[in-house]
Amino acid sequence: MHYALISYLNARPLWWGLTHRPREDDTYEFTSPARCSDLLAMGKAHLGLIPSIELMRIPGLVAVPTLCIASKSEVRSVLLLSRVPFEEIRSVALDPSSRTSVVLAKILIAERMGEAGFRRIRFDPVEVARLADLEGHDAAVIIGDPALQSSRRESHATLFRYDLVSEWSSLFEEPFVFAVWAGRRDVLPDSTAAEVQNRLRESLRYGLGQIDAIARSASEELAIPFGELVEYFREALHYELGEPEERALQRFFRLAAKWGLIERAKDIEWLETRRPRESTTS
Repeated sequence: MHYALISYLNARPLWWGLTHRPREDDTYEFTSPARCSDLLAMGKAHLGLIPSIELMRIPGLVAVPTLCIASKSEVRSVLLLSRVPFEEIRSVALDPSSRTSVVLAKILIAERMGEAGFRRIRFDPVEVARLADLEGHDAAVIIGDPALQSSRRESHATLFRYDLVSEWSSLFEEPFVFAVWAGRRDVLPDSTAAEVQNRLRESLRYGLGQIDAIARSASEELAIPFGELVEYFREALHYELGEPEERALQRFFRLAAKWGLIERAKDIEWLETRRPRESTTS
């Protein structure tokens, strides 16, 4: 089976068991969230971690239940950095490798500013390497590892920092779901659903048991203190997709449709059973 895997730090517990306990016929591609969904859409991957908004855009996808990348309050790795206060923003640089976070930022801006204010804002895709400079823009959506590192940039010391999950939860008092496991219905028949779900849950179970090792490796890689990364995994993120996360997803999709960011909100198609056999936290 070929997996499309998000390379960012927040996804590592989900795929840690897959890559550290590989099966002979497994192959992997580590890439951006947007590229993961493109690989599924083109039929070049069997399973992928994809931005949650892509469940509404790519036909023929089924989501694997009970697993996700989510946050309840402050996520720290999905930020809107701005030179001006929120209500004064008129131009936003967007990360083309992100799709859920871009839609989330637009929804939050629209909900706070109203339609007239939202329509006045210019949104521009900008190369990832140039995003943090905010050149020619009032603000930028920064995600993933660069967002975690942004507080250490001297040039960012005077910027306004808006954590997008904090903004979402202040409006709706719900968690936010950034990514889910998904596959194509034509290559994931129901006969394999239980095996797929169990394999992915076992990968997460193993990954959660290796948080210190993941954080230690990433600390050297990203030049972020080990303790800060352990806290990031244990406090800022969670990986269980339950009823609160499902409700939040449906709200997200309805708002995306309301503001013209997707064609319409539809029900999520799930891969077989909804509940796990055993909790990863047991």
